[in-house]
Amino acid sequence: MYVKLINPKTHGKAAYTNTGSSAQTLQYLQHEAVGEGQEATFFSADANELNAAEVRQAIDTNVKGLRASEAKFYSLVLSPSEQELAHIGSDPEKLKAYTRAVMQQYAQNFTLPGGRQLSSQDIVWGAVLHQDRTYRGTDPEVLAGTAKAGEKRTGLQAHVHVIVSARDAEQKLTLNPGGRRQRFDLMRWQAAAGRQFERQFGYVAQEHEKLRPQATRQRDTTHDAGRLDKIAGRVARINLLVPHEQHLASDTVQGIAVAREFDKTFYRMLARVEERARDGRPIDNALQLLSTGREQAATPQRQAATALHAVQHLVRHAQNAKDERTEHVAEKPGRHSAELDIEM
Repeated sequence: MYVKLINPKTHGKAAYTNTGSSAQTLQYLQHEAVGEGQEATFFSADANELNAAEVRQAIDTNVKGLRASEAKFYSLVLSPSEQELAHIGSDPEKLKAYTRAVMQQYAQNFTLPGGRQLSSQDIVWGAVLHQDRTYRGTDPEVLAGTAKAGEKRTGLQAHVHVIVSARDAEQKLTLNPGGRRQRFDLMRWQAAAGRQFERQFGYVAQEHEKLRPQATRQRDTTHDAGRLDKIAGRVARINLLVPHEQHLASDTVQGIAVAREFDKTFYRMLARVEERARDGRPIDNALQLLSTGREQAATPQRQAATALHAVQHLVRHAQNAKDERTEHVAEKPGRHSAELDIEM
């Protein structure tokens, strides 16, 4: 069993770009099905016959809380081997049942705060079954000259394409299967999908059909001490810019950095906190922002306090600028800047 998470950057931006509407991807999947001489009928957790427009409506309206540049959906491929397909007679209904079981595992594979677990009903997805595959220009057979790009592959080639929303059905959670391993272990889900086929259909997988786990790569911690020192320095600078009640505890921020393994999101959010502090717009939930990469909506009281801080910041800035201009005017040309001309 081969289970893949599509990366639009490497697997085809034209077909799988996922930062906007799902229309382009669905059109591609629909075109592929029609090209195989079959009707492009989609299915989901609780529906057997959906058209592309219905899937698009479900995916494209389930984006509340996502920024314009963020992924709105993800594309998955479930591709049984020829032996696995032969075992079930390449039965479309069995493949649909298998897909539903795998998407249940997909939902359950997300690690959520408080031990909460999702089910297939908590996610929004649609899938389509393709019966054939064609050779691509980069396939070894094409490069070797034994096949031509666009030709159909021989044998049983049925596989399933799934498109799944990046938000849960309540639009409260962002679900990224390609993100941090602590949140979604992609290889664990892929391995579970293979075992699911064996259990569901009484199949004994051959060695080449099993996922080969890669050795877990240990993160290089050589520079962690230096990173922590720099973070402490940045926290100290932030604390000089904000009221005392909004000071950050350096060890707490450092702990968040370690927990996030010093990832790009942490540094991006730290830069946001620092920028707002400089602008007189401190964030009252900075620790949440650093921990999750997302900012909670401020209460009306906190919004008012933040606005007040911003006004005070502007007043101080204007006063400093006025003082500087006054001192500059009082100086005579050619004198040292520290020597003021005093009228007697």
